[in-house]
Amino acid sequence: MIVLDLDKDQLPVLRRALEARVRDMQLRLGGDPGDDGFRREAALATALLRQVEALERRAGLSRWHAGDSES
Repeated sequence: MIVLDLDKDQLPVLRRALEARVRDMQLRLGGDPGDDGFRREAALATALLRQVEALERRAGLSRWHAGDSES
């Protein structure tokens, strides 16, 4: 097991990066099934995203929404 030491500012950034990666992978899988390794990576990225979302909930962080503006 590897442990990451993240602060409350880093956790939402990690979630957004994972969301983008998962979205890109799902789009690729929708157009081209890819190989088994890519499908496994997409499943692992999705599982990791769910874990990060759960960490955010436990930390009491509000979720960033696409409609919100960032500077």
